[in-house]
Amino acid sequence: MQPQRRKRMSEGAAFFLVGPTASGKSAVAHVLAERRGCAVVSADSMNVYKGLDIGTAKPTKAEQRAVSYYGVDVVEPSESFNVAEWMRAVAPAWSRAEIPVVCGGTGLYVKCLTEGLDSPNAENAQLRDSLAGLSVEALQARAAAEAAVGYAEMTDDDRENPRRLIRLLERGEPGASWGRGCRVRMVGLQLERAGLHRRIEQRVERMYAAGLLAEAEQLMGESLSKTARQAIGYAEAFACLAGECSEAEAKERTVIRTRQLAKRQMTWFRNQLEVEWVAVEAGASVERTAAAVEHCWERIGAGEVKR
Repeated sequence: MQPQRRKRMSEGAAFFLVGPTASGKSAVAHVLAERRGCAVVSADSMNVYKGLDIGTAKPTKAEQRAVSYYGVDVVEPSESFNVAEWMRAVAPAWSRAEIPVVCGGTGLYVKCLTEGLDSPNAENAQLRDSLAGLSVEALQARAAAEAAVGYAEMTDDDRENPRRLIRLLERGEPGASWGRGCRVRMVGLQLERAGLHRRIEQRVERMYAAGLLAEAEQLMGESLSKTARQAIGYAEAFACLAGECSEAEAKERTVIRTRQLAKRQMTWFRNQLEVEWVAVEAGASVERTAAAVEHCWERIGAGEVKR
């Protein structure tokens, strides 16, 4: 009976690790996946694009050889992509024997994985009907005003999808009806603000040292989707290569946008997800943080996913 029970669980459960960009969650997830012999599901809306490697802090080729990753290098940068396609792309992770680790900072991906794509309540039928007659532009304006946090988390492709916008407006801002009844418990990494800002600055410097400008130059001649072209780090690198700003200015703009993203991510996590936070101390090793995360996982268990 034990093998059957394990199989059923592995098909619909995961250990979750979230946190703002540059918090170190990807390194921790990799260490724990190696230790457990399981896969990592990347819940990052930018890791899906092939060729956008350095600026998205994508797992290296060596890391991808050591651990099976899902949700990485899914589509060409010229293609549109949305959360429904992401859920289909990562579904094979649950065909493996071991329960996977879901790690990322795109809260909407995590939310849909734990609560499903379609969860509007019946009492929203009247609202749904009134929204159905609006243009995409009108829906975008309402979403930005009435559900700003959720709207900020959407990809550009989802923002062009009326059904996605209507669902967001039905659910409302964090704390509304979407998933209030039963939330999956997960672990998150939290840093004090100054420490996170330092990490962001260091990360941007590492990206430029690793060849972000050269990578961006290779991409400039391609027909990129709006999401890929406006990605944090790449938009600034493109501007630098076009002579619109200096390298120093491009770095500073990237730092500012990354800080803004981290702030939005934390707002989403605190309001939309049930997170047990692990404080990451300055100078703490990846192994030490991984041990703290694993301890939390052992206590709260794996969370159910809806695919």
